[in-house]
Amino acid sequence: MNTTAVCPFQAGSKDFRPYYTPELHAAFEVQRRAEPVFWCEEIGYWVLTRHSDVYAVLHDGERFSSQNTTRPVTPMPPDAEAILREGGFLNQTGSHSSLGGAVHKRIRGVTSQTLNLREFVKLEPHIRQLVGEAMDRIDGKDEIDLLAEVNYELPAHVVFKLMGIPDEDVPSVKKWAGARSVIDFSPATHDQQLEGARNMAAFWQYCAALVEDRQKNPGDDFTSRMLAIRNGDDSVISIPEIITHTFGVAFAGHETTTNQLTNTFRSLLENRSQWEALCADPSLAANTVEEGMRYAGAVIGWRRIALEDVTFRGVTIPKGAPIMLSLASANRDEDVFPEPHTFDIRRANARKQLTFGNGVHFCLGAPLARLEMKIVFEAFARRFPKMRLVQPDTATHLHTFVFRASDALRVTLR
Repeated sequence: MNTTAVCPFQAGSKDFRPYYTPELHAAFEVQRRAEPVFWCEEIGYWVLTRHSDVYAVLHDGERFSSQNTTRPVTPMPPDAEAILREGGFLNQTGSHSSLGGAVHKRIRGVTSQTLNLREFVKLEPHIRQLVGEAMDRIDGKDEIDLLAEVNYELPAHVVFKLMGIPDEDVPSVKKWAGARSVIDFSPATHDQQLEGARNMAAFWQYCAALVEDRQKNPGDDFTSRMLAIRNGDDSVISIPEIITHTFGVAFAGHETTTNQLTNTFRSLLENRSQWEALCADPSLAANTVEEGMRYAGAVIGWRRIALEDVTFRGVTIPKGAPIMLSLASANRDEDVFPEPHTFDIRRANARKQLTFGNGVHFCLGAPLARLEMKIVFEAFARRFPKMRLVQPDTATHLHTFVFRASDALRVTLR
C-alpha cells in the first residue's frame, strides 16, 4: 500500500484496537505479519510495529520530531487551559522527551551531569534500606496489594531522595503525577481534564517553589546542581527550564518504575517456573529486569511526527503525519526475539528491548530504574519465595496506548 496523504487502511487495521488490553500482543502479531506499517483510525496515528523500524526512527532526529511525545491525547478545552495558565504552568521549553536539536543537546548536557550512573550508584544503600523497610511492613500479612503497599511509593521515595523532596510530600506528588498521565496519555473527559489541570498547576507551583527555595538554600540534590551548573547564565539553562525539568523528573522518575515493577512481578507469578528460577538463583534479577521490560513493558508506545515524506516497507507516511512507535510490538518481534511470547528470565538478548527508548532520547533515568528493580527482585525472591498471584486476577489497566499500567496486584505472601 502506497499513499502520500492520510490514507485509507486495509481490513486488518480497521479492527485493530490500540489501547492496552491483554489481547494487544496477539493483535500486534497479526499486524507485524500482515501489515507492519498501518494507519490506525481510532487514534489518528500511523503505527510502526517492527523492531528495526522503531529503532530506526528513535535514532533519526533529522526526519522525525519528538514534539508530540507528551501532547494531550484529547485537546485541552479553554477552561482547562485557563486553569493551567492562571496556575503559572508555563512548560515553555517542553519536556525532556519532546525537545530536539540544539536545545535538547544543551539541556541534556546539563541534566546528564546529575542524572548518571555515578550519582545513581550512591543511592544503592538508600534503596536497599527502603526495600528492607517495605518488606518488613508487609511481612506477616497473608494477602496484600503489592502495587499499593510497595510498588506505588517505593520508586518515588528513591527519586525524591535524589531531588531533595521530603518524604511527607510523596503522596501529593504521586497524585499530581497520576493526573498528568490521564491528561497526556489517555482520552480524557472534560471533568478529568479540569481535575487534571488543577493537579498539574499545583504540581507546577510545587516545582517552582522548590526551585526558588534551592536558589536561596542550595543543597546536594538535582535542582541545586542544575542551578550551580547554570551559575546565573541563561544560555546554559534558564530558570523556567530548570522548573520544567524538575517537574519532568518528578513525574518520569517514578511512574514508569512503579508500573514496570508491577508488570514484571505479575509476569513472574503468572509464569511460576520463572519465579521459582529467580528464587533459586537471585543473580538472575538483572536479566529479569530486562525480560520484564521486553515482555510486559510499562511503556508500550511512543510518539513522533514525520518531518518529511518517509517510506517504510513500501508504505509512504506523509510529512507532518503523527506516528506511534509500538514498543510493545517491537519488543515481541519474531525477527529479534525467538519465541517472543515466552517469558524467559534467561533470555540472552533481552536487553535489546526498547522500553526505555533508544538514541539521543534514551531515558536518562534508566540506570536508576534498573538498579531499583534489580534490588527489589533479588530481595523479594529471597524473602517471599512462596508468593503467589491471587486468582482470579481482577486488575484493570489504564486506558492508554502509551502505558501498560494496572490498578492492583493482589498476592499472597505465604
